[in-house]
Amino acid sequence: MHAPVCGIFVPHWKTKRKVGVPLKTWKRTYIILLILCALILGAAIAIKFLCSGRDKGVFIQPKGTYPPAMVTAFYQKDGRWADDKLGDSPYTMGRSGCLTCCIASALSADGGSSDTKETVSAGQWNQIFGEAGVYNASGDIVWGRLSDALEEGKVLVASSVDPEEIEKLLSQGRYPIVKVKVGGNGAGHWVLLVGSRDGEYLCMDPLEPSGELAPLSRHGSVVYRMRCVYVNER
Repeated sequence: MHAPVCGIFVPHWKTKRKVGVPLKTWKRTYIILLILCALILGAAIAIKFLCSGRDKGVFIQPKGTYPPAMVTAFYQKDGRWADDKLGDSPYTMGRSGCLTCCIASALSADGGSSDTKETVSAGQWNQIFGEAGVYNASGDIVWGRLSDALEEGKVLVASSVDPEEIEKLLSQGRYPIVKVKVGGNGAGHWVLLVGSRDGEYLCMDPLEPSGELAPLSRHGSVVYRMRCVYVNER
């Protein structure tokens, strides 16, 4: 089609009538999209950096020698409690009960229950923690609530992993609970350090069905978190 001007037909592109979206609008939209993409990419990089920094583990190796403690080993997949839920959460001892097993094992070194002096099993502690509201909706232990549940208990929540603090605790007869990655690069997992032998740490591993102590090198000897729970003052 042509636009008639003074009786003469000329192509529409020679007229001043605008057709479609103006070029300036396209440029403005393109620039806005570039800025948004840059912001999203920057946010993603920042989140990845923060997460990688937070999850950076610390390789630990004992400088001293610490005779392995006499603790009761608890297997999280033990049929007596494997299907028990962690509080009101959908998670079970068999799937996510490694931390509860470590706490139970650590407390067994202090003579078990202060009333009966008998070892309280991991399943029994799980029940106690559930009734005391120690777990949150995700089955994680809320450390402040754990302190309330253990009337005579002491709970240490370290802000960072300090190899010297770990050795200091062991020298005092206290047993650090440390978070590792299964096999060194798998899912997060908690084990209880109970001593050392031949230049490496030994741990009570809730994934070890035999109950025998395992070398920390099984999980790469890299630690991401550190806690300590004990009853008796030493």
